[in-house]
Amino acid sequence: MPKTMIPYTEPAAKILPRTIHELGPAFEHRYDCNRVLYHWPDIVGPAIAHSVEAVRIIRETLWLYTYDASWRNQIAYMQTQIIEKVNQYACQQLVKELRFARAGSELKWLRSTPMDEGVDYAKLLPKVNLTDEEIAAIREQCAHIESEALRASCFRVSLKQAKREKLQRSLGYHKCQDCNTLCEPQAKRCPSCALKHRQAIRVAIRRYLGDIPWARYAEVKNEIPEATPETLASVRATYIRELSSEVLLSEPDSMKAKVLTMAFRCVPPEQLNEEIIRRTLWYLRKDLAQPEEWKAVRRYDYIPWGKKKHPST
Repeated sequence: MPKTMIPYTEPAAKILPRTIHELGPAFEHRYDCNRVLYHWPDIVGPAIAHSVEAVRIIRETLWLYTYDASWRNQIAYMQTQIIEKVNQYACQQLVKELRFARAGSELKWLRSTPMDEGVDYAKLLPKVNLTDEEIAAIREQCAHIESEALRASCFRVSLKQAKREKLQRSLGYHKCQDCNTLCEPQAKRCPSCALKHRQAIRVAIRRYLGDIPWARYAEVKNEIPEATPETLASVRATYIRELSSEVLLSEPDSMKAKVLTMAFRCVPPEQLNEEIIRRTLWYLRKDLAQPEEWKAVRRYDYIPWGKKKHPST
């Protein structure tokens, strides 16, 4: 039986767009920006949205945030596609450029690895009992607040937090190695400190590659025990892209070209020669810096070896 509608009424899906349009172009633009941010996972997919967060849209620029430098490089290659998807979703030219914010939402990563997953606090907290000494200590902490209403509110929040910590300790939670925050039994650090620790490992690997560009994983592992093959590969790729942006195809004898070759081929200085450098620069030619007067070069005009030798007549 078909559904009947009350006379002289319209569905909300038809009323809402018309109402937003009538509120003015500024309000409509702000609504479209917030709609893109809210539906970011639907636009780029869950794989990207899990590690890259859309923060804000200002002056046709979409600001993103990620804790992993390798994702920045990936998004840089996909910039045109992402801008096209965003504009198609918004049905207008809403974004022209993508940029990365220095800070903004580490909470997204923290939510992706929740510390309290699987613990039903709504049922367990009422069963936790605090001792008279613990309650007196909490009351003393809130005694300096002059406002009675605010003091009572702070006491209730502190009481609930104390019960929560006591419950977590009974479940095996322990203090983080770097701070006093309680973390899961199988974790060494809380999510925030774990993020900082991973970033510190990346910085240490980057410094090591700056000193020894040709270093392989075994050598890096000896100096930085917590380094993993995935982290080393990610840091090395970022380092190679940084070097590539400063090297010209026409300067194979420059020091930066040699360092780039050592980092890319993992070749020590004593094994470096002109052939390896030229072949490396040719392989990375699309990532190298290109001056305004640069023109495309044919392979065998740049690499003389490899030509077929014709018999002399």
